[in-house]
Amino acid sequence: MPDPASPPVWLTLPDGQEVRGRLLSRRWTPSGWRYRITVALWSATNDLNIEPADYVVWIPAGTGTHVRPVDGADYTDVPTEGPPSHPYLAPPPQPADMEWAWTGEQLRFDGPRSRLVGTCVHEYGCPIAPADGPELDLGQALIALARDGAHACQECSAAEVLTRL
Repeated sequence: MPDPASPPVWLTLPDGQEVRGRLLSRRWTPSGWRYRITVALWSATNDLNIEPADYVVWIPAGTGTHVRPVDGADYTDVPTEGPPSHPYLAPPPQPADMEWAWTGEQLRFDGPRSRLVGTCVHEYGCPIAPADGPELDLGQALIALARDGAHACQECSAAEVLTRL
């Protein structure tokens, strides 16, 4: 029986293919709503075999080109982190024109006041990224990744996506 907290959605891949995924959660960000989607895709293992793997990614909402609902699916139980309740605390919604969102984390030698030793670029919403990290667009993420001592996170899709660009 399907989990009502993660209903199905249609996900359009960059080459135009449509695959069915699951909506895991929704989150408000400074640049608008993001949907956390999971989809089962093929993945290569270290011993050169192929096996299915769940790929989880945050997708900008509102463009209508990446994610669309499945007819008859109920989305009321999806975990949602909405905007702050007071209107002065939330920026006005902006159109989601970014394909991806990233977060930069400053890495320090020994604690918050020690010298800066590098940067780690995470996909926005990565569970190990700092909650107060700045949201970066693709260009800003690539610039941050090009700096000395910078690397892409291995826990989210940042390393897989950004190192190919």
